[in-house]
Amino acid sequence: MAVIFAPDPGVLGLYSLGATSGSIAATLAANSPVFSFRWGDTTRLCIPDFISVAVTVNAAITTSVSMPIELVIARAFTASDTAGTAITLSTNNAKYRTSFQTSLVTSARISSTATLTAGTRTLDAQAFAVVPCVTGTTVGVALPFSSLNVLYTRSQLFPIVLTQDEGFIIRNQSAGPADGSFQVHVQMRWFEIAKELVVI
Repeated sequence: MAVIFAPDPGVLGLYSLGATSGSIAATLAANSPVFSFRWGDTTRLCIPDFISVAVTVNAAITTSVSMPIELVIARAFTASDTAGTAITLSTNNAKYRTSFQTSLVTSARISSTATLTAGTRTLDAQAFAVVPCVTGTTVGVALPFSSLNVLYTRSQLFPIVLTQDEGFIIRNQSAGPADGSFQVHVQMRWFEIAKELVVI
């Protein structure tokens, strides 16, 4: 039996991306952005539905450290972050359905071997979400995929809504260990909409 999804007329599309950084030197300073997402459209809105992050160690670390991973909302985000690797969202990339329009996301990128270079943006003083991560010393999974945002639960009835020149970054809250290297993995899903939606 087929299930047909009939979206609200205001929904332009549903999109998803999965991205893995390069091998990042573990000596990364505290508060170094490793993933960046910017919405610059002047009239439409972006609703991140699901954001999840994982960390894997790919070169042994001598001394384990606590390195929480946090998501911070960016306002007045008028120039995108640079460096790292841009995530391809053109043509049919990221679409849940081919007939959806091409994503309107202005910029999404992930680190290659070092921190991203900040564009023009103002970060909130308080992180929006954080997950604990202890690096360990051996090659393997330091942090399995952990949610930084879920759109609709009994405790969260209102989603993140990104308007023009808003977005978010993911960064390490404290400095990395003295040696070794790791990779960051990000999985996210989002709606792009033409107008505000009311869910009852």
